Amino acid sequence: MGMSASQARLLSITARLTNNEFRAQTITDRKLRLADDSSYASQEYMEALNSQKLVFGDYSSGSIQYNPLTAGLLFTYAPLKNQYGLRDSSGKALVKALDARNFEETNSLSEFLDRYGLVDTYVDYEEYNRQMEVYEKNLAEYARSKNNYDQDMLEYQKKLQQYNTESAQYAADKAKYDADYEKYMEEYLEWVKNPADNSLYESFVNVLGTSEHPQSCYSSAISGYSGCYVHVLTFLLDWAGGDSLASKETYTTSNGVQINLEDGDITGAGMHGLAKSNHFEEISAELNNDERKCDGDDEYVPEYQNEGVKDTNKRNIIQEAIDAGNKPTEKEILFSDYLYNKDTNSVTGVKTLKQKAIDLLYLLKHNMISGNELKQSLIGFTDGDMRKLSEKPKEPEFNGKMPTPPTMPEKPKEPDKPEPPKPSFAVKDKEKCQWYTNLWNMMNGSDSANVVQDVIEFENNNSGSSSQNEDSETLYRLHDLVKNASKANYKVLEDNLIYNDEWLEFALEHGIVTMSQAQYYNPADDSEKALEITAQGFIWNSIIYTNASDIVSQDDDVAIARAEAKYKKTMNEIEAQDNKYDRDLKKLDTEHNALQTQYDSIKEVINKNVERSFKAFS
Repeated sequence: MGMSASQARLLSITARLTNNEFRAQTITDRKLRLADDSSYASQEYMEALNSQKLVFGDYSSGSIQYNPLTAGLLFTYAPLKNQYGLRDSSGKALVKALDARNFEETNSLSEFLDRYGLVDTYVDYEEYNRQMEVYEKNLAEYARSKNNYDQDMLEYQKKLQQYNTESAQYAADKAKYDADYEKYMEEYLEWVKNPADNSLYESFVNVLGTSEHPQSCYSSAISGYSGCYVHVLTFLLDWAGGDSLASKETYTTSNGVQINLEDGDITGAGMHGLAKSNHFEEISAELNNDERKCDGDDEYVPEYQNEGVKDTNKRNIIQEAIDAGNKPTEKEILFSDYLYNKDTNSVTGVKTLKQKAIDLLYLLKHNMISGNELKQSLIGFTDGDMRKLSEKPKEPEFNGKMPTPPTMPEKPKEPDKPEPPKPSFAVKDKEKCQWYTNLWNMMNGSDSANVVQDVIEFENNNSGSSSQNEDSETLYRLHDLVKNASKANYKVLEDNLIYNDEWLEFALEHGIVTMSQAQYYNPADDSEKALEITAQGFIWNSIIYTNASDIVSQDDDVAIARAEAKYKKTMNEIEAQDNKYDRDLKKLDTEHNALQTQYDSIKEVINKNVERSFKAFS
C-alpha cells in the first residue's frame, strides 16, 4: 500500500522541524562560545592593565626624572647617580663600545681616565715623609700599650668570672620576682574592681560572722544544718526583695548539671539582715561577676587557726585524682575551687565566685556533703573565697641589683707602615673620576677600586700649565694602576640592544644578565678587608634588580592603550555576532511555529481519513 500525499507532507514537515531544532541548538552553542570569547577578551585586557615596565630614577636635574631602563642609561655618567653594571651568564661585564675601545687602547688607569679628560700627573713625597714620622711615634706608643694590655687582660678575666656568677644569681632572683609580680598583678586588678571603700567582705561577715564567731545561718550551717546556708546562697544569686526570687533563673554547675531555685530557698532572718546591709547590691554584683575568681584553695585554713599565716601550698583535689590515675568524682568536682574538663581530663582554671556559689548550692540542696566536709566547704567559701571581695594583695619586693660587667681592655693596634710614594694622578672632577675608575677596575678583572683620595691645592704660578688656568684649582689624586691585559673580563654590548628597554627588562627577569652596584666600602669599619683596597674604596656587589633603589616599576601606558583598543574591537565584534544570532533564533522560532501549525492540521486530516476507512470496511 503506497504512502498518501498527506503522510508524505507530514514526514517532510517533521524533518524540517527536526532541522530547525538542530539549527537553533547550534546557534545557542555559538552564543555560549561568544560568552567564552568575551571572558577571554576581558582577561587579556585586565592582564594588560596590570602590565608594567622598569624605569630608572635620575636626580641629576635637581628633581627625580624617570626614564625607561636601558643598558645605555645605566652606563652613562651623571652627577648624583648611583653606578650600576651588567654581567652576562658567564660573569663578563657588559660595556659600551666606546668604553671598551678606550680600555683596549690604553695601558694604565691614568691613560684610560685621560681619554675622558680627567688626568693631571702628581707625585707627593712630602706626604710620605710626614706619614713615616707619625708611624715611628705610633710604633713606640704601641710597644708601651702592649705591655699594659697584657696585665689588664689578666685582671679582666678574674672580674669576668665573678660577674658571670653574680649574673646567674641575679637572673634566678629576677625570674622568681617576675613570677610573683605577675601573680600579684592578677590579684590586684581583681581587687581594684571593688567599690572605693573596699568593705564588701566586712559587710558580708557582719551579718554571718566568721568561722571563729559564726552568726545567723552560717552558725547553723557549720553545725550541720546545711539548709540554712541554701537560703544565703540563693539570696545572693537571685533575690528580688521580700520572699521572692528575681528571675528564677536556671543555673548550671561546673560539671554541666542544671539547678532550679525556689522562692522557699530565700527565707530566714539572716538573709534579711544581709539585704539591709549597706553594700548588699555590690556584694551580689561581685558574686555574679564572671571575672571575680575564688581563692583557689581546696583546704582553706582560717587565720586564727594558723597564727595569722595562710598556707601557701594550696591543695587541688581534682589534680590529685588525675595524678593518681583516676577521674575526679562528681562531689570532688563540685567541692573544688578548680574547673575540670572531662574531655581532656585536666584542670582548666579557677572557678568564679558565682560558679563556686552554684556548685556549693547544688551540694547543699542535694545533701551530698555533711560533717567535716560540710564545715570545710562553708569555711572555705565564707572565710576564704568571699574574702576576695575586699582583700588587697601585697606587692612583692625585689632588692636584687644587676651586676656591672667589667670593661674589656682595648687591644692596641699596631700601626700600618706607609707605602713609598707612587706616581699618582690628579683629577678635577672627583665624582666622574670615581665612576670611570670603578669601571676600569671591573674591566681589569677586579671587583674593587680605591676611592679618589686627598685634596691638592695648586696655586697659579704662571707656569703655563694647562691644568692651572685659574687663580687656584682643587684637585684630587689616586694611585695609578697598570692594566692586566691577560684577562678578558668584559664583553661589548651590541648597539641594537644597548638602548632597548624591552630587551633589558626581559634579560633581567629571566636571568640572562645580572646586575651589580658600585658601593662604598671602608676596611676600618668592616670585618674583612678587600686586598685590592689600600684605604677607603668601592666594591662591585651583586644586587637583585628589584632591590635597586633607583629602579621602579610603572604602568606601561603603551601596552594598556593597545590592549584597550583590542578589547573594544573584540567586544564590538562579539556584540554584533550575538545580535545576529538573536535574529536567526527569532526567525527559526517563527518558522517553527508555522511548521507546527501545518503539522497539527495535516495530522488531524490523516486521523479523520483513517477513521472513515475503518468505518467503511467494518
